[in-house]
Amino acid sequence: MEAFSDGVFAVAITLLVLEISVPQGSQATLLRALLDQWPSYLAYVVSFATVGAVWLGRSAMTNFLDHVDELFLRLNLLLLLLVASLPFPTRLLAESVADDTAGRVASTFYGLTLLAVVSLLWVLWQYARREGLVQVGNTGTSSPSSPVDRPRVWPSMGR
Repeated sequence: MEAFSDGVFAVAITLLVLEISVPQGSQATLLRALLDQWPSYLAYVVSFATVGAVWLGRSAMTNFLDHVDELFLRLNLLLLLLVASLPFPTRLLAESVADDTAGRVASTFYGLTLLAVVSLLWVLWQYARREGLVQVGNTGTSSPSSPVDRPRVWPSMGR
């Protein structure tokens, strides 16, 4: 499960950068053409950070698991489906930012996709806790860094 999931995250991040292109026939004004691509760069950075944060959260979550069941695997596949689809709304956003109406639609679609990804990560963690998939001793609430209410997205710094 880990190797496959990590592979999907890696492919999604790779596809994000492949969506950035230089317009044909812009060799004479290459610098201007590169600068005009700023929406693509910004969308790439935001999506890269999102995919990275979700990967970190999912990796932290799996560190607390004792075992998984069939529904957990299916929920994980659904999460991977959404992560793998992120290059599409990312490109849509980058290409639509100049037009007010299209930009609003693209921003809404992009935001809803990100919300779905993060929500599914939360659902995955809640399911693992509720079904007893978490290792014994890793479900306590005594520590503020406990993964009980949310998976740790960023590694603890020496705690």
